This record gives sequence, structure tokens and C-alpha cells, in this order.
Amino acid sequence: MKAVVRWVFAKPYRSLLLAIGFAPLLPVAAAILAAETAGRGVARGLVQAGIGVLGMAVLGFVSGGEPTVFASLGAICFGIGVALGALLRWAGALGLAFQATVALCFVGVGVVSLLGATGAWLGPLVDQIIEALRALGATEQQLEFVRSGGAMVLIWAAIFPQVVIALLLAYWCLAVMSGEPRFGKEFRRLELGRLLGVTASVIVTLSLVTEAALVQNLSSLALFSFLFQGLAVMHAWAHARRWHPAYIAPVYVLLATPTPLIVAAVLGLSAVGLIDNWFNLRAPLQAQP
Repeated sequence: MKAVVRWVFAKPYRSLLLAIGFAPLLPVAAAILAAETAGRGVARGLVQAGIGVLGMAVLGFVSGGEPTVFASLGAICFGIGVALGALLRWAGALGLAFQATVALCFVGVGVVSLLGATGAWLGPLVDQIIEALRALGATEQQLEFVRSGGAMVLIWAAIFPQVVIALLLAYWCLAVMSGEPRFGKEFRRLELGRLLGVTASVIVTLSLVTEAALVQNLSSLALFSFLFQGLAVMHAWAHARRWHPAYIAPVYVLLATPTPLIVAAVLGLSAVGLIDNWFNLRAPLQAQP
């Protein structure tokens, strides 16, 4: 796999073609552009993003689809990639880039929620979600919950983890290309930090006692932020105790499988991340000789 990554990023056109091919998968396409931007500069990343959007439009025309839809998809994926690459280039480390990504997502979702622009941007998607739920036999009470803001929580909960996954993939690619085995070490140290951790904790607490749209929209981001910190804690203990990969593989199976157990997995890992932010569950590992 490492040899494949080095081959792909050896030539800019290879990574760009791969990004266009994987455009429907936001984490992969964004990660490719993020790695290119972080490695070759923001200007080069913007150029590649522009060419990629044009390529998506051409692909839509050739395939008989709607070029504007294809181009819009490319603009979203590649735009996020360039932004993440710029953050990585500025931060120089995974932990700081993760915190900056979380903070910017909090600000972005907060501004959109306060301005009431969510409906204008994502209204058509909400309508599609409602129709799909109606076809599946959802009750009017459930549909009303979606109309009143529940859909937005689900949408942000779906988008935010993909952005963070793209960041992690991009940093892994950069580590592979540099030949430095730093990704695992930095991922095991991942944390929100005191300020972001306190903010996320307050948001999660408020979401239990209020149905305000701003709080509910931010609560999904807060939970998934703690989830990634929880994963870092799990991997830190697994690495220190030399656990067999079979012990942690089921966790990722649960997170990737659309079953009711995914809720338990997300809440469980988020709880671990939240507790770690206050009590440092990795401290016993640091104290070892």
C-alpha cells in the first residue's frame, strides 16, 4: 500500500485523476487534494482543484449526467481538500490540525445555524430525506422531528466525520511519502485540548436539556469530536499493551456497519473521549518506564 501511495503522488496528474475517480467518496477525494496541497503548496492545490472541477464537469457530460451537478460535487470535495491541506501545512502536526479543523467546523455550523441559512443550502436534501423516510414507513411524528431540525443534526453528523477522516488520511499519506513513521504516534496523542474539550462538553450537556437548533447542530460535532479522541485512547492502550489487532477490529466493524449497535459504539467511544479530556486516561501509559 505504501508503494502505491508513493507512486500515486509522484506525479500530480495521477493523484488528480484518482481524486476525480473517487469524488463520490468525500474522505478519499478530499484527502488526496489535502495531501497535494500540504506537500506542494496552497497555490498548486487550488490549481489542481480547479482542474479537477473542470474534469468532473467533463465527466458528467461524457457520462450523460448533469455537468453542473458533477462540478458541484467536485467543488465540494476538492474545496474541502484544499482547506484541509492548508491547515496541515500551517499546523505541521496532526494534533493541531485536528483541533483547528474541529474549531472551524464548530464556527461554520454555528454561523450557518444562527443565520438560518441551513434550510436554503440543504433544504432539497432535507426534502429527500423526508421522502425516503416516508417511503420506509416513518410516522408523522418522526417526520415532524426531521422537519423541525432533526435532519440537520443527521446531516452534520454525516459530514463532519468524513472531513476528519479526510484529514487523517491526508496526514497518513504525507507520512508515507516522507518515509517517517509518525502517523501512529501522533494519532495516539490526538485530543481536543482543554478549551475545545470544555466547549464540546458544555454543548453535549446543553443538548440534553434544550432543543435549540444551534445546540443540537453543534452537539453532533461535539460527540464525533470526542469519538475520535476515544479512538486515539483505544489505540494508545492497544499499542502500549501490545493488544492483538483482533481486539480492536470489532470496534471498526461496528462503526462501519449500519446496525443499531453503531449508536452504542459511537456513544461509548465518545464517552471515553470526553472522560479522557477531563481525567487523561492515557496518563498511566506515559508514567510507564
